[in-house]
Amino acid sequence: MLFKNKILKMKKNNFSSQNFKDPFNSLPLKKAFLLILIVFSFLIDLSILEWEEKISNEKTVTFSYLQKISPPWEGKIKKLVAGYPMEKMTPYISRQEKATAAFLVSVAKKESNWGKRAPLLAGKDCYNYWGYRGQSDKMTESGYTCFSSPAEAIFTVAKRFDDLRKNSGLDTPEKMIVWKCGWDCTGHSEKSVSKWISDVSYYFDQIY
Repeated sequence: MLFKNKILKMKKNNFSSQNFKDPFNSLPLKKAFLLILIVFSFLIDLSILEWEEKISNEKTVTFSYLQKISPPWEGKIKKLVAGYPMEKMTPYISRQEKATAAFLVSVAKKESNWGKRAPLLAGKDCYNYWGYRGQSDKMTESGYTCFSSPAEAIFTVAKRFDDLRKNSGLDTPEKMIVWKCGWDCTGHSEKSVSKWISDVSYYFDQIY
């Protein structure tokens, strides 16, 4: 009987909480688990940064884009639009190709006097100084596109001028008359067409 009691006591001691070792309480496992958490957190942060960068590239002109060396025609543009609403767009315009920059300035002068006669939406500037009518979530009742910022306006309209120049060969104010009357000017008087070309050419030539 005494021997049996000793055996039971030994078994009880072997399975006591003092002798039981938690496998997750070891230092190597703790370090491994912590390392996994750090790597997982880093991957999440990286994914968020990539997503934000993608959105920025699609909707806005990035900071690095504006930090390029100023082109020689930037000074001419600044001088021309000084004191007009379009003045705030100068950094974005100057970074376009020279011919596109010239169209952005000259057509805006003709269509809105560099922003002084521009469409509004709910009393706010649409930053549309070219009479641009591209499809957008924000449009005026008269069909003009409203942009959220000067950067978005230049990014969108410059892209359209680039397309017309490079893919349709409209590289002079005479050819760019499609901006005024579309591909057929029969509905416009010869005088108004000539006036548009003359006015746009005057400022286009000062830059280009």
